[in-house]
Amino acid sequence: MPQTVLVTGTSSGLGRRTAEVLAERGHTVVATMRAPQGKDRAAAETLIKTGDGSPGRILVVEMDVRDDESVDAGVAAAIERAGGLDAVVNNAAYAITGIGESVTSSQLLDVLDTNLVGPQRVTRAVLPHLRPRRSGLLVFLSSGAGRLTVPGMGAYSASKSGLEALAQAYRYELRPLGIDVSIVQPGAFPSNLAASQVAGADENRLADYAEVLQLAGAFMQQIGAIFAGPQPPDPREVADAVADLVDTPSGQRPERVSVDRFMLGRAVTAINAGTKAPTDALLRELDLGAVVS
Repeated sequence: MPQTVLVTGTSSGLGRRTAEVLAERGHTVVATMRAPQGKDRAAAETLIKTGDGSPGRILVVEMDVRDDESVDAGVAAAIERAGGLDAVVNNAAYAITGIGESVTSSQLLDVLDTNLVGPQRVTRAVLPHLRPRRSGLLVFLSSGAGRLTVPGMGAYSASKSGLEALAQAYRYELRPLGIDVSIVQPGAFPSNLAASQVAGADENRLADYAEVLQLAGAFMQQIGAIFAGPQPPDPREVADAVADLVDTPSGQRPERVSVDRFMLGRAVTAINAGTKAPTDALLRELDLGAVVS
């Protein structure tokens, strides 16, 4: 059944691919980006053209997830233009890498504002529309790095670990209201997220970290080898996982979906499975079983 889906951060990368795949499947997509009349104009025009050639359609709306007023205005415009919303995909994010000590306070605050507070802004803006209907879907694009971390990824992992907790609580709180919440955990993909990552700014703090930097570099070489391999990860895999959630009947959507065919994905899947059973058991013991799925 065709639905109307708002997707944040669609000017490039996984967000753009997700918007395209949803339109291919016949859904109406409200694709948000910061400057569709400015620096993102070419991306906006391309998405609209893609929608015109798809079974569904793509509408582009201006939204900066770092700004309350922009989010509120964007959600209002989306509802007015599309006639309502059935699902929201919180995708907008960016990556920051580097030894933790090299990441400045302002850098950490900025990545948290985009990757964690941004989805909270969007969710708060859409829930007054979804709650009265007692239906809907919220998808939070987390990361495998939201379940585990490695040297050089602490700040980014912190933003995604926080998103995991926020989304998990929303899943519990919204279940009695008929609104589904699912978390998608992509692994490493050759997308704009990797290409546009920000590095820790305070290089003066790195002198004593030569050994750790070497280890982090070796890890990144392994990721590069995966990208250069015969069957590299394809961003379409993430887009399909999101679209599958949209297409899944209400009440049957999984808590978490790991999208990673490689070693990190196996670890994340194991962590997901290993934490769910004891967490659900604790909730039932605390008489909170009604929120367990």
